[in-house]
Amino acid sequence: MKFFRKIASIALVLTLMVATFAAAPSLTAEAKTAKTASTAAGVAIGSVLIQGGNVNITAQGTAGSDDGMYHLVASDVNQVAPAGTDVAQTAVAAAATFSVPLAKDTANSMLYKKFTVCVMSGGALKAVSNSMYITNPEACASLAPGRMDFGKKGVLPELLKSVADKNQPAALGAKQVNLNIPLSQINRLAGYDYSVMKYNKLGMQVNVIILVDGNASQEFFNPYAYDGLGAHNYYGMNANTAEGIAALQNAASYLAKHYAGTGHGQVDNFIIGNEVNAWWLWNYMNCGSNDAFMQEYAKAFRIMYNGIKSENANANVYTCIDHQWSRAEASYYISGKEFLTKLNSIIKSEGNVDWRVAVHPYNAPLYAPRAWETSKNVSHSQSTPYVTVANIDVLTDFLCSSEMLSSTGAVRSVKMSEVGYVSHEGEELQAASLVYAYLVAENNRYIDGLIVTREVDHPEELAQGLSYGMCNMDGSQKMGFSFYQNASSADIIAQASAIAGVDLTSLITAR
Repeated sequence: MKFFRKIASIALVLTLMVATFAAAPSLTAEAKTAKTASTAAGVAIGSVLIQGGNVNITAQGTAGSDDGMYHLVASDVNQVAPAGTDVAQTAVAAAATFSVPLAKDTANSMLYKKFTVCVMSGGALKAVSNSMYITNPEACASLAPGRMDFGKKGVLPELLKSVADKNQPAALGAKQVNLNIPLSQINRLAGYDYSVMKYNKLGMQVNVIILVDGNASQEFFNPYAYDGLGAHNYYGMNANTAEGIAALQNAASYLAKHYAGTGHGQVDNFIIGNEVNAWWLWNYMNCGSNDAFMQEYAKAFRIMYNGIKSENANANVYTCIDHQWSRAEASYYISGKEFLTKLNSIIKSEGNVDWRVAVHPYNAPLYAPRAWETSKNVSHSQSTPYVTVANIDVLTDFLCSSEMLSSTGAVRSVKMSEVGYVSHEGEELQAASLVYAYLVAENNRYIDGLIVTREVDHPEELAQGLSYGMCNMDGSQKMGFSFYQNASSADIIAQASAIAGVDLTSLITAR
């Protein structure tokens, strides 16, 4: 999303600004609790798994206990043990197991809880282990529709009816499309239902980006976002207050079930936020530090992951970064590399799961017309400031490292979920760039999608010199449309290479 809009109702802004003063003390209290809570590693939780109707927890190690018992505490994402509920006990032993009812969809549900072993010490519970969430929420899903993994080629479709009725994505041979669902629309999904079902019937997989827009209900806004309401595009999800946690849980499970082939269409992939590392513009939370920001996002992501996977076992869940990779950090963003490193560290420490990466590998600068160009800012080094399609191998190589592997030991897949090329220096360069991007995606086994922005030029982007559309605003097709349509054709590849002045296939870094 490269054009900037301010979308928030004045009434909502005023309401939340007032609420800030009530919420601020709870933030301070949580921060203090996190600093003072015991996380001594006398006991190590090894697994938290749904098995049948129960959650089974295994732990090893010993710690002294006044009553000779281990107490299993289940905490919400915004709590630090021993805060929470004592849900099970067992005698102190070098190897301990606990079993508690999952109780999904009840007031006592364990689906979103994190578990910590505690002991009685001086008359109060004290944490003596790490904390871990359920790592196989898909085990309790009642739905598992077959995925529509029909191809990598995708496009951001134009939803204006006069254009949408032409079904140009189908003519392009697109097998994936993106749809944004702002949480202000959570109870008004009829239009989205129509689009999801339409594209499914045309043989296309649907990817949904879940966003907290300025018109969302108050409970969705993280309190750290209150000071910026009305001044940003999208905001951080609220996994900080009880109301926010409940709202995210309900939204995640509802959207996943609604779009699991239950009569409203099928969504295979859910992307949690937009360019989250560029937080000032796209995921505003004024947390005061990168570490605090990452903790807030990771809590929300864990809720969304467990909620989605617990309804549709076959859905994939993605985080999202922009193209700033190892660029020196500023006050308004976190580099993509640091963002993924920190997110991975947090999630692994609390129970590794199969999260994936959506990236927007636009050219640097955005209006550069040649997708294949490298430079000092776009290189094949892990220290490259930017990741574009020309060096996307930097990202996939990074994810191949042992530290970044999924819970099953697999390399996390990458969806190039938003990337486009301008036509302002000529339709030929745009056309050649689209062919090159397609070749890169097809020759990297870790990439699971290429979503081109966009089917039709957008007026706000045009005003910024970003002529990304494969069609003009009047609906006429640019050269890029036919080139992308036939990107696998040897003749089109030859024509694109002639435009580029180099054999584009020679520039592919296969993976």
